[in-house]
Amino acid sequence: MSDTDSQYRFNSGPLRSTVIIELHTHHATRIWTGRKGRPDENIQYIIGFPRFISLMNTLRLDALADNPYADMWMLHMEERLLAARDELNVLVAAMETVFSQLPEMMTVEGTVSIQPARFPVFASTPLGFIAVYMLTDYDTLLRKALLAHHMALLTSTQKNELRVQAGRIIRSVLTRAQVYRRLPVTRQDIRNGNGRAKEAEALVGVVPDDIFDGTRRSSYAPPLRQPDEEPTVDGEDATKSTTETEEDASVVIPVSIGNGQALALEDDTSSTVDDGEEEDESAT
Repeated sequence: MSDTDSQYRFNSGPLRSTVIIELHTHHATRIWTGRKGRPDENIQYIIGFPRFISLMNTLRLDALADNPYADMWMLHMEERLLAARDELNVLVAAMETVFSQLPEMMTVEGTVSIQPARFPVFASTPLGFIAVYMLTDYDTLLRKALLAHHMALLTSTQKNELRVQAGRIIRSVLTRAQVYRRLPVTRQDIRNGNGRAKEAEALVGVVPDDIFDGTRRSSYAPPLRQPDEEPTVDGEDATKSTTETEEDASVVIPVSIGNGQALALEDDTSSTVDDGEEEDESAT
């Protein structure tokens, strides 16, 4: 083979991309970061988006390893995420009706922060990105609600009720993901009826037939593995520990979110509902 021919060999490496999310409201930023628990002060832990994305990445690895329980949970989380987005989009659309009260002669531009928070997104599964889109819907809703309140189109009570309702929708998805527990079992284990399969069935029950045979799966589930086929993840063992994946997903680059004056409409300290109390109530 000549030197010229060697230049055209198919030896390209894996694809990579950088994804950044930009949030304009403090409430959306708090949901992204979550909250560390402080038991000595009776402050509960609240899951944030880095941890949620880590759980979705783990779910993907388990599904790649031909774990039917992971398949079941992936479908469940997809349905929860899409339903939550629909609920949030109904609220966003309702804000259009609110702004229709404005006089025809008045034109209003949307609100943005002069110093938005920017976070990197480390997601190896589409479910993680659907959740990120859900958070941007929430951020958009709050920006519209703050502007509507500023312009006397919403009362303080209406604004707070809208924020609480939207917050509960998004946190219900985040807290639901925490219920998932990894089970070291595959479809082949269940076919063989070995100890791992029996232990999994004793803990969480039998996998529905349509999940087991692949008839009903998430739209983003990996291809089903054939019986006795070795599990692989892009050429690597799919059953490996996900510690590295979880650590990557939980990395958050320090950012500045302003001093409270960056967006005048966002200075919402008079809210009658504390974010922590709202989150704790939702988490239960």
